[in-house]
Amino acid sequence: METRRSTAEQRRAEAIAAGMRVFADHGLTTSSIQQVANEIGVSQPYVFRLFGSKHAFFLACLDEMERQIRELFRRAAATSPADPWPAMRAGFRELLAGGVITGLWLQACATARRDEAVAARCRSVISGILEETARLTDAGSDDLARGLADGALVVMLQAVGVDLAGGSLAAIDSLRADSSTSASPHHG
Repeated sequence: METRRSTAEQRRAEAIAAGMRVFADHGLTTSSIQQVANEIGVSQPYVFRLFGSKHAFFLACLDEMERQIRELFRRAAATSPADPWPAMRAGFRELLAGGVITGLWLQACATARRDEAVAARCRSVISGILEETARLTDAGSDDLARGLADGALVVMLQAVGVDLAGGSLAAIDSLRADSSTSASPHHG
């Protein structure tokens, strides 16, 4: 039986998948490249050779996140070309369900506050997703802004553990119902 070695390209893809999970949970500053190396069965120096630096590795993970979202939107639009929005929304909620994309994006946004390279990449990710969405839906700025706002809402709700099975509006109604039943009157 012949043993096949992974190519650098395959290892890079494996490292990015593992890196997305590690960065989603621990962020750029507290994550360990050793965690990624252990997960994919290589040495820590090998991971650094693949990307050059931890920072470049983080940016590569953001690129992969964008690629996944854009690919998801393309597939959704292909299945419902007349009105791709519902399929795009459903696919996005499904993509977020594992928590990796949500965690990675929130970590990236937190890092972007103090790291201009990450901030620039985050802006590029948003721009790329908006460009893809506009191309697939013929949406104008108003619809794109609403879609971006809806996506940000889904990310936030998913991050705090709100059930999104019924969609964003059902989740909002659920939160409002929880708030009204758990609120106690303030006494002055």
